[in-house]
Amino acid sequence: KGKCVKHGEDRFQVEIGYNAELIAVFKKVPSKAYDPAMKKWNFSMEDYSSLLKAANQLSSVILAPLEGENAVGLASGSHSVGSGVDVKSLLKMCKNWKKPSALVKGKCVLISRLRFEVDIGYSAEVIGVFKQMDSRNYDMNTRKWNFLLEDYPKLMEVLLSLVSVEVEPLPEAVIRTFAAHLQRSPSQTDIPDADLSVVDSKIVTSLMPFQREGVNFAISRNGRLLLADDMGLGKTIQAICIAAYYQQERPLLVVTPSSVRFTWAEAFHRWLPSLSSGSTNVIVSGKDNLTGSLINIISFDLLSRMDKLLKSTFQVVIIDESHFLKNTKTARCQAAMPLLKAAKRVILLSGTPAMSRPAELYTQIAAVQPTFFPQFHSFALRYCDARKMPWGWDYSGSSNLTELKILLEESIMIRRLKSDVLSQLPAKQRKMVVVAPEGISAKTKAVLAAEAKKMAKGYESKQQEKEALLVFFNRTAEAKIRSVVEYILELLESGNNKFLVFAHHKIMLDAVVVELKKKHVEHIRIDGSTSSAERQSLCQKFQFSEKQAVAVLSLTAANMGLTLSAADLVVFAELFWNPGILIQAEDRAHRIGQTSSVNVHYLVAKGTADDYLWPMIQEKIKVLGEAGLSETNFSETAESTNYYAKPDPKQKTIYDLFQKTFSESRDDTDDVLFLEAADAGCEFDSGSALQDREAETCSVSPKKKRRIE
Repeated sequence: KGKCVKHGEDRFQVEIGYNAELIAVFKKVPSKAYDPAMKKWNFSMEDYSSLLKAANQLSSVILAPLEGENAVGLASGSHSVGSGVDVKSLLKMCKNWKKPSALVKGKCVLISRLRFEVDIGYSAEVIGVFKQMDSRNYDMNTRKWNFLLEDYPKLMEVLLSLVSVEVEPLPEAVIRTFAAHLQRSPSQTDIPDADLSVVDSKIVTSLMPFQREGVNFAISRNGRLLLADDMGLGKTIQAICIAAYYQQERPLLVVTPSSVRFTWAEAFHRWLPSLSSGSTNVIVSGKDNLTGSLINIISFDLLSRMDKLLKSTFQVVIIDESHFLKNTKTARCQAAMPLLKAAKRVILLSGTPAMSRPAELYTQIAAVQPTFFPQFHSFALRYCDARKMPWGWDYSGSSNLTELKILLEESIMIRRLKSDVLSQLPAKQRKMVVVAPEGISAKTKAVLAAEAKKMAKGYESKQQEKEALLVFFNRTAEAKIRSVVEYILELLESGNNKFLVFAHHKIMLDAVVVELKKKHVEHIRIDGSTSSAERQSLCQKFQFSEKQAVAVLSLTAANMGLTLSAADLVVFAELFWNPGILIQAEDRAHRIGQTSSVNVHYLVAKGTADDYLWPMIQEKIKVLGEAGLSETNFSETAESTNYYAKPDPKQKTIYDLFQKTFSESRDDTDDVLFLEAADAGCEFDSGSALQDREAETCSVSPKKKRRIE
C-alpha cells in the first residue's frame, strides 16, 4: 500500500514499500526521476493518470491518489469508473441474468475488498472479453481470471450481451456495500474517530485501542453491527460505550443468557458512574414491568415468554451471545426479531459467529441489515450451497465464504481474534459474575439467612465458630449448584470448547460432572481421590485431545503441579478464603505454553458466604500486593469487582468472624482437618482437632498423611 504526494509545482512523488512489479512500471514512465537520498521515485503530473492506472492494475499494489484529485485516471475517458457508474443499472443486472439456452455458465465472486473473480468454463469468446480489461489478472493456482471492482460494470455489460454465455452477477448486497469501490478509490474507507465527549470519561479512558476502534466502527455504522470479537476482548464494555453514545435514545433493552443478567447491571453502573441507582431494571419474572427503567435487562427465555407484553419499541437493543438466535424456528428468535427490526440501534455480540455454517448467520445479518437479503432462499443459494433434495431443500452446506466474510466485514461485522490484539491484553483478565438469585430456592435462602443470623450473635469458643462457618460455607455450595450448572451449560452453548471449572465441595463437583455426562460432554475430573499417576494421564488427555472440553477440578487437590494450558478460561464455581489457593488454581492455565490471555470468571451468589469471602479475598490480595508478595491485584483487573457486603452491622460481624478465623489460626494440622471436613461436606468433629498435635502427626493414615504433606 502506498500513496501519491505533491512534489514541487508540477511533479508528484510515490511513497510506497519495495515491489518489483511496480518498479518495472515506474521505469516505463518517461518523466521518471529517482531520489537516492529519499529513496523515492517522482514523476511529472502529465504522467499522473497513466501511472495510477497502471499501478492499480497490479493485484499486489494499492496506490492512493493525490488528495483532492479524482481517484482513477483523470484523462482515461469514458470507460473509467470516474464516469459515474449508475448503481441502479448494476442492481438491475442482479435480477434478469439467467439464459436457459446458454452453453457456458459461470459466476462472479468477490475475492478481496478490491477485486472479484469470474468462475467460468472455457470459452474462447469469454477469454477474448477478459483480455480487453485493463485490470485483468490470471491466477495460475485457481486457473481463474480476476479483475478490479471498477472493471465490473464494463465486463458484465459485455458478458450479458453474449447469447451463449450466462454469468451470475455479484449479489445486490455486495453491489450496495461496494458501490463506492465500483465508483471511486478505496482510500476513503478509514473509519473516523467518533466524538465520545457525551460519554462518561471513566469508560472512554478505560477502552483499549482496539476496543476504541470497535466503538468507532459501530458509530460509523449508525449503531447497527455484529460485534464478533473473541471471548475476553471486552465486548460488554464496547457495547456499553456504544449504548452510552446513543444515550438520548431510550429505553434500552439488553437480552442475555440468564446467568449473566446481574453481571450486566453491575457493569452498567461500574462503567457509567453518572447513571442513577434506579436506572437499571433486571427482569426476574414474567410479572415484572418490561420498560420499568431506562435500561432493561432480560434473559432469552423470559423474553420468549413475555413477547405478548412487548407493546412498546426499544430504541436500542443489545443482544449478548447473539448466536442463540441462529434458529428461526425457536421461540427466542421469534420474540427477538420484531424488536430488532423496530429498534433504531442494534448491537449484537457473539464470540462465535458461525462462519462455517452460514445458515446460522442469516438471522443475525437480517437483524442488523434487513435489506441485505430479504429472502433466506436467495442467501442460501449463494452462501449455503443450497441443494434440492427429494424431501426439500438442504441448507446445511457452505459456499462463497470468502465473499461473505469480506461483505460482512465491510458492512456490519467487526471481528478481532485474541492473537490479533495480544500485545494490548493483560496476561490475566478477571471478571466477577453475579449468578442469578432465582437459582437459589426460597427454602435455601431461609436456611442461609438463619445461619447468618446465628453467626452474627457470636460464639463462645473458636471451635464453634469454625463449625458454624463450615456449615455456612457448605450451605453456600448447595445453594449455588443450579446457577453454576446453568452458567457452565451456557458457556458450552456459546462455543467455548476448553475450560477449567474449580470447586471445593464434593456435592458441587458431583453436580457439574452429572450434568456434563447428561449432555455427553467429554471431560476429566481430578479431586482428592485421584492418584498421582492418574492425574498425569488425565492432564495429558485434556491437553492434547480435541474432544476433552471441560476439566472439573477440586480447589484444594488440583491447585498445584498440573499444567492445563490448553484452556484459556478458568471458572471458579466456589470461592475460597485463601487467595493463594485461588491464584495457584488460576495458574493451571496461565503457565509456560500458554500463548493466549487467560480469562478468569469468579461466580458469586448474593446472600451467601460469598458476600463475606469475596471482599476478604480482595483485602488479602491487596495486602500481599503492598508487601510486594503478589503481583496480582483483583480490583484493578477484574470487571465489576466492586462488590462489597452492605454496611449492615450484622454482616460486619460475620465478615470479621471469617477474617479472624481464617487469618489468625495458622495451625496447619488444624487447617488440613478443616479442609478435609469441608471437602467431604461432613460435620466437623471437634474432638479430633483438640488431640495432641504430635499424636495426630504420628497416627495418620497413609492417605491422610499424603494430604497433609
